[in-house]
Amino acid sequence: MRAWRILGLTMGDWNTPTAIANQAMDAAALDFTLGDIEEGTRPAQVALRAYGECLRQLLRGAHWDFARREVPLTLLADATGQTPNVGSIVPGGQFIYEYALPQNCALVRYIPWQPFLTPGAPAGNITPSDGSAPLMTGVGTNPGVGRRVVPARFMLSNDVNYVPADPGVDQQGISPSGRVVILTNVPQASAVYTYEALYPSVWDHQFRAAMVAYLASEIALPLARDKKFGVQMRDRNIAVAQAKIAEARRTDGNEGWSSSDIAVDWMRVRQSGGTYGPWGGYGGDGPGYCFGGLSQVGLANGSAF
Repeated sequence: MRAWRILGLTMGDWNTPTAIANQAMDAAALDFTLGDIEEGTRPAQVALRAYGECLRQLLRGAHWDFARREVPLTLLADATGQTPNVGSIVPGGQFIYEYALPQNCALVRYIPWQPFLTPGAPAGNITPSDGSAPLMTGVGTNPGVGRRVVPARFMLSNDVNYVPADPGVDQQGISPSGRVVILTNVPQASAVYTYEALYPSVWDHQFRAAMVAYLASEIALPLARDKKFGVQMRDRNIAVAQAKIAEARRTDGNEGWSSSDIAVDWMRVRQSGGTYGPWGGYGGDGPGYCFGGLSQVGLANGSAF
């Protein structure tokens, strides 16, 4: 704590968007210091406009461990009609169940296929009393404990059938014209996803360094007095951000079992068959669209990584 006092900072000062923006100003060699990222000055306006987009793209660019969450999904529809109090219309005809997108979801990583292990009905859903219905609680000992988790086939889609009467303006994936949903054949499904980690206090060091460089690359040119120098600082920070993201993808590969590959359409289709091999599932389900894949991060020079 003494070191923070010497610097004239508190932990709260260090873990704020304003602190991240000021680090980005330094990285871009800009002679600005923000008192608050929402203070209304031009440097603050430029940083604020870029901040949210940089954060969300970066979160999708690697399977950051600190941003991993797994939650039971809320059922919206069952195409078999066997679940009461939910709809029966599931678009496309390929899947049985439709689930709501989790709150604060930046990227769905995968849907676990666990035919012997289910998390129970999510809050707000009613578990059918009919034992033959698709949704059911575990009975007796659970043979799924300790088994290898197999990813299931799933797809994100937009559905107009289950929009709340008052969708509001801040609900993730919901608008008056439709909502983003998860389609899958997994009953009582859960989702492993990257959540929108807005608070710098939970970021790891790799992510913070990448975020600073990424934000610096976005603000360097708009705020530079010498535009030629601004381009140089933009490109330098792009290189730093690329290196940090690449290192995070390698770290993820070493610490977890998910793929660090960029998702490519023809590979996703090729890997979505139904086998019992390492990437297979049960009931004709393969590894899933986008399983383990990452989104490319758009960069200020027009490229992507």
